[in-house]
Amino acid sequence: MTAITSNLSHRIAPSSAKVEGNNVIKKRKIIGDSIVQRSVQSALDIHLTLRWWIILSTIAIINIGIWSYSCYLILYNNRKGEGNADGASPSSNENINKHPYQRYHLFLSGVYVFVCAYRSFLPRIDLERYCLFDTRLSSIFLGRLAATIAEVSFAAQIALFLYHIGEVHDHVWTQRLALCLVPAIFTAQCFCWCGVVTLNHLYHAIEESIWAVSAFFISGAMGSLAYYQPESQHVGIVGMAMCMVFFVFMVTVDVPMYVKRWRAGQQYMMKMRMSKEDGGKKKQMMYMNSFEGSIDAMERRVVTKSWHVWKEETVWLTMYFSTAVWLSLLLVHKSVQHW
Repeated sequence: MTAITSNLSHRIAPSSAKVEGNNVIKKRKIIGDSIVQRSVQSALDIHLTLRWWIILSTIAIINIGIWSYSCYLILYNNRKGEGNADGASPSSNENINKHPYQRYHLFLSGVYVFVCAYRSFLPRIDLERYCLFDTRLSSIFLGRLAATIAEVSFAAQIALFLYHIGEVHDHVWTQRLALCLVPAIFTAQCFCWCGVVTLNHLYHAIEESIWAVSAFFISGAMGSLAYYQPESQHVGIVGMAMCMVFFVFMVTVDVPMYVKRWRAGQQYMMKMRMSKEDGGKKKQMMYMNSFEGSIDAMERRVVTKSWHVWKEETVWLTMYFSTAVWLSLLLVHKSVQHW
């Protein structure tokens, strides 16, 4: 009887070991498939992000080429006029009279074009400290500084255009609006810097709200131009429509996005305050002060190519670095009388 039992145990043992071995193989296969799936998804994310970056970079290179050609044309025409015996050709004088702020537009547009190209080549998300490439030029502080100069320059272009409209058509209200635009955008940039250094998205929501309100008033100026000046009706209608599209986008997409992030941050902070760790001590997450936030913006970078991170930013960044730059370039060549 003992011999029979021993013989059966020897037969059962190999089969049990075989089942366990099969289970181990299945588990390893599942883990391996999961790793492969995650690797494929990660590669797809990186591919989508880099494809978007290539589109941004291509647009930036084209914009630089357009501005360089514009610079050549304007400076060449001016030199050609200065080379004449009378000091300037009639066509040159006529162009200066029709577009008296052209050189200012050229300079301001150059600032805007090259800064947008820099930010296209090295995109970043300021508050989260995300960047696409690990280089010192991807510094959040440096990028924000360049963006501030560029956005004030773009606002100055819009202000010059509005002031010229008021000058040509005797619209005092439009001229006053033009004079208020640059200080308003400068104030918006101050709120933006507050958000960057404190990590508080609410400041960004305020900044974008100022842009939206500015666009709304500019739309009113364009509408009045279309109503009171029939000969410039088309430029007034187009300008009003563009400003209203921008206004709607800001109040329905951009501002709510930052408010949503601010609320999510507030909820996270509340949870952290309610949780108890380290022997009953409350763990808290607080906004940074100006000094700490400035150092953090200079030094900290989180490099990521995940499409999940960049997807929400692609729409406004692509529109910003394309259509806004094209408008800036258009203002170099088109004065009020040329529309």
